[in-house]
Amino acid sequence: MRDDVARPRPGRKVGYHHFALFRGHLDGLALDRLGDLYLETGTDLRHAKRTLTWIRDELVVAAKRYQAETGVTQASLARLLRIEPDRLKPEERRQMAELPALEDFQAEVDPAGFYSEHELIVEFEKRFGGAGSEISSAVLRKAERNNRLRRRIRKAIDTLETWIATTPKASDPISIWLEPVVAQRLTPAGIVSIDDLVELINRRGHLWYRRIPKLGAVRAKRIVRWLQNSRVRSIEERSLIPHRQFVSKLAVRQHFAVRQDKSFGLVPLERLVLPSNLSGVGGTNRGSECQLASVRDDRDAIGVWLDFKGTNARTRRAYSSQVERFLLWLTLEKGRALSSASPEDCHEYIQFLKAVGTPGSAWPWARTRAEWTGPKAPRWSPDWKPFTGEIGERSQAMSITILKGMFVYLVDIGYLRWNPFAPVKVPKVAGQKIKIDHAFNVRQWAAIVEELDTLPMTEAYFRLQVALWLGYSCGPRLDEIIRLTVAHLQRTPEGDWNLVFVGKGHKEREIPLAKVVLGYLQDYFEVRGHGRNPVLWSKSLPLLTALGPELQKAQKQKDQPLAARSLSELFTRHFDSAAERLDDLIDAHELRQGSTHWLRHTAATTLIDKGASVTETQEILGHRSVATTSLYVHADRKKKRAAVERLFENPLE
Repeated sequence: MRDDVARPRPGRKVGYHHFALFRGHLDGLALDRLGDLYLETGTDLRHAKRTLTWIRDELVVAAKRYQAETGVTQASLARLLRIEPDRLKPEERRQMAELPALEDFQAEVDPAGFYSEHELIVEFEKRFGGAGSEISSAVLRKAERNNRLRRRIRKAIDTLETWIATTPKASDPISIWLEPVVAQRLTPAGIVSIDDLVELINRRGHLWYRRIPKLGAVRAKRIVRWLQNSRVRSIEERSLIPHRQFVSKLAVRQHFAVRQDKSFGLVPLERLVLPSNLSGVGGTNRGSECQLASVRDDRDAIGVWLDFKGTNARTRRAYSSQVERFLLWLTLEKGRALSSASPEDCHEYIQFLKAVGTPGSAWPWARTRAEWTGPKAPRWSPDWKPFTGEIGERSQAMSITILKGMFVYLVDIGYLRWNPFAPVKVPKVAGQKIKIDHAFNVRQWAAIVEELDTLPMTEAYFRLQVALWLGYSCGPRLDEIIRLTVAHLQRTPEGDWNLVFVGKGHKEREIPLAKVVLGYLQDYFEVRGHGRNPVLWSKSLPLLTALGPELQKAQKQKDQPLAARSLSELFTRHFDSAAERLDDLIDAHELRQGSTHWLRHTAATTLIDKGASVTETQEILGHRSVATTSLYVHADRKKKRAAVERLFENPLE
């Protein structure tokens, strides 16, 4: 059969997964479940129904052409395919669920086929009189006719599947396989073919969808699953899971794949192989008596210092990235080991950071700016670069502060004789650290609450409600809110409840939990199956838990803590949806920029506006200095604004 004849319609192709969905629907399976199994739109019932209608239309057209081209004279295949499964009386099938099919019974008692259908039914009733006493002969006959009809439909589907079903090819446009709504979101990102899609996933890793507007993590996972099932082109294993999980998984199998890529060049620290003359074994600044015998070279010294800074993953990544950049620059550009760095090198590194942050500035170094900077990419990707774009003055100052601190530590433990960064002054940066304008105003918060009220009252709704109001009333940071458990809830002698936990800088915070927020938390725990009494809740239960796709494969059990990235994406999606409610374009734009930290700023601003003192607000937010909290005091600014506006109330009087 020619390909142009076999194809039902030029717009899209019918694949084997479409036939699987149609068969499942014929057998009475839930359509949303079938969509989750076979379509990239998942459990969305609207898209599943639309796809099912399209499949039936394509099969009906194909059936007519099949009969016209092959000259088949049997009953119309098209008429069979138009029969809805609901017409096959599922309630009668349920009634017969405990009994064997009539054809199976015939194979047992009358394999030679001597009995007529009536005689067979009589024997059936004799055998299963107790179980089938309420089933009349008419019902049995009708059920048997429906069984024969379903068998004919299945046979028609099998015939058409061998005739028109096709397998995706790497060169196929995504528009002929994926749902239109999905293809429309991928195409603007330059993804035209399946080959483009797989290439993007392999290059960017498991977060490949982050730069594609309105695609989302859940739909991205369904697209990947469809690609895997179609086997059109293999997706690299390391592109399917976070890099740390991938490395751990390979280590368990005693196969650390990134070792194959280790080299001396612009590569991440874990893949960097330093030549012996740059390893630091013979560094010119090495101390004579290091307190730690296990520290043999610069890599060991860096590792010990990172361990000294603590186990917080975010802190470790921030510190590691700054040292990684300096080590790469020092070894590749200056040809010196870390333990041989001079004050001149450190001063020049400051100029290097400034040049990275200033496009078009002089660039006297051997490797080009493009080799050092680029878009964000996974650490295993060949697209990875030490810098992901321009770095501001504050980031430059932070880098110098971290490096100065590392060298102080290395001198203290005796690994180095003196600190090459000691003469280097940290650049002074003007301006406040906290962006107090990154807070939701009254209109934006009202849109957030209104959008919440439109959601179905599932566990996801109650979780989002708790997360939003905790952020609004208590102002926890992202890494703090995901670590909260029932153990952090403490009852006061007055019968109220507080949140007590250790936050940033190992500072203990005691935050009053509003009665309204406590009620939301009780609603959420009740939906989770733990009742409404906080005293009876297990102390180890997280306040916010993962649901569905947010759970890792190895963590199917209930009440797993919600990951920081999942919570951040949850807020981002909700703020995007809430922005659609705002007529003011500026308000809408700002709301789309919202994050967990915007909730924290909103809490600070609202507390002070509602009459809380600076000291009270400082204790709730966990600020180290009252000067930081004072940045949120807007009283003078509001008074000045009101005074200016009054000038225009009656301008002619």
